[in-house]
Amino acid sequence: MQSSRLGNYTIYYEHSEEFHELKREIFTTQIYYIELFNPAPVILDGGAHIGLSTLYFRQLCYQAKITAVEPLVENAVLLEKNLFENQITNVVTIHAALAGQIGSAALHYDSSDEGWFSTTSLYDGAWNGAQKTTARIVPTISLVSLLEQEQYDLVKLDIEGAELGVVRAASNILRAAENYLIEVHERKDNTAEQLEKIFSEQGFSTTLQQLSRAGLSLLHATKH
Repeated sequence: MQSSRLGNYTIYYEHSEEFHELKREIFTTQIYYIELFNPAPVILDGGAHIGLSTLYFRQLCYQAKITAVEPLVENAVLLEKNLFENQITNVVTIHAALAGQIGSAALHYDSSDEGWFSTTSLYDGAWNGAQKTTARIVPTISLVSLLEQEQYDLVKLDIEGAELGVVRAASNILRAAENYLIEVHERKDNTAEQLEKIFSEQGFSTTLQQLSRAGLSLLHATKH
């Protein structure tokens, strides 16, 4: 295990290249920057990995109440450690994969020596089929079940290709959140155009930003 200082935080991680890539995206480029009117917003961090996005949201909104969802136990251990070591409170963690329904599913994760676990996906070979993966069964939780329990100011999803299925299953209750920030992992069955159509039909305005890594974009949907 390694550690680095990041502003006021000490971050623990296993993979240096992965950590520095995500640090650049989240803290330097600030792909998740958003202005929220509520000074104590309620935020869902779907696909929290080791907690960089969770810590970013806490830095952005000190009084935020955050639910962090992460399915892979190796990531979840570091997520919990990073929250504990930085004395981050008012964060609830859920160790499950976001999917279309509550139950269980095969979770595919990097089985190479690299151990690049931010690409953990419900798809064999990662969202783009380019990775050597192995799988284990994990519990799943639906976006519907979370939106039924809480009114969110922001829902962030980085769930490696599962975003369309998750959002489509929750289409009738999407307006329980004010804003969505969704990393879109382009596949034939998972496109930004399909997601934009769902949000538009539910009365959201959308903007799309291309990200630096190939095949990825960030969809921001805001309720009218």
